Amino acid sequence: MTKILGITLGIMTALGGFIDLGQIVFTLQAGALFGYALLWAIVLGTAAIIVYMEMCGRIAVVAREPVFSVVRTQLGFKAGLATLIASNLLDLITCAAELAGVAILLNLVSGWNEKLLLVAATLALGLIVHSFKFRWIERTFGLAGLLMIVSVVSAVMLHPHWATVAHGLLPTLPRHDLHGALLYGYFAVGVFSAVLMVYEVHFYSSGAIEEDWKTKDLAENFFVASLGATLGALLTAALLVLGAIVFRPHGIFPEILSTSLMAEVFPFAQRALIIALLGSLACVSGAALETALSGAYNICQFFNLQWGKDMPAKSAPAYTLAWTGMLVLGMVISLTGIRPLTLINLSVIFGMVVMPFTYYPIVRVAEDKKIMGAHVNSKADSAVGWVFLVLITLAAAAALPLMVLTHSGQP
Repeated sequence: MTKILGITLGIMTALGGFIDLGQIVFTLQAGALFGYALLWAIVLGTAAIIVYMEMCGRIAVVAREPVFSVVRTQLGFKAGLATLIASNLLDLITCAAELAGVAILLNLVSGWNEKLLLVAATLALGLIVHSFKFRWIERTFGLAGLLMIVSVVSAVMLHPHWATVAHGLLPTLPRHDLHGALLYGYFAVGVFSAVLMVYEVHFYSSGAIEEDWKTKDLAENFFVASLGATLGALLTAALLVLGAIVFRPHGIFPEILSTSLMAEVFPFAQRALIIALLGSLACVSGAALETALSGAYNICQFFNLQWGKDMPAKSAPAYTLAWTGMLVLGMVISLTGIRPLTLINLSVIFGMVVMPFTYYPIVRVAEDKKIMGAHVNSKADSAVGWVFLVLITLAAAAALPLMVLTHSGQP
């Protein structure tokens, strides 16, 4: 039973990373604009995140080194500090967007004032982090997020043309005018990046140490990373299919969360709305907690400070202050009225830019026999890791120009 419940680390990481506010709206937009044509980006991103997550978990278990400890030793203090600052700014922006998303979802249920709900939700999430053990946080949000399976059921019930869906799994060059081609590139990079959001790997790596995994758990590490990422990819693909079926034929470009939720329950109307709302609330809340905790992990690991969710606050004051500060600052940013989707677009694109600076050190350590011993990368593992690093670097180089040229993906 302990092993089975341990899998929720991967589930929470996947659902909080794949199915957050940005992914719900962003992926539906991709389907609304390009049908099934970008399914391949989900598959590619999923393969990359499984490789990356497995290596991070293995390093955490064998070397007892989480991601930002590795970043510091491999990149040096100055480059590592720049990566830390960039990563934590991304975590903060994403946390602000997720908190706003929680308030929107609660408003849809209650009709109460969104700003009051935002403050209340932030306080409630802070209380959960303060009161719950790490395992219960991951189990609660990971398992509750499984309600998002309603998206898969909805997509299947709408009877997509499966041959066309299968065709979308293969990369194809867009046949559009210049703006259409740039837009296709923007959403391809964005979908790929959203699947690879760096905070989910930072959270997963730290969680492996929080749960005190041993070398005997390395098989479980691969299973958890693969199952969690595959489940997240399945739900993401279902959202893209729904965007293609529900919005594309009518020329609708979904830009708000409430519109996106309607696609998830389209075949069932009100019967599935509560399930979709609760599943979305679990995923978005989980993402807010992941980003807040990830920011705290990053700071403490980089500066070699005491950290740990289950440690008393007095024993890890910097860690406690950091995650609390992430939640409070995220709430303040959301209260300014900045649109959550604007924040998400920034986090997805800039997340792609930062990604190579955390992926590269991980590949280097995973193939270092002096550090990893018998658990070092095989030649095949290293080859796959370097191929994905090249692809990630190319996507990172294209991300900012595509954001500017397409005005953040406006059709």
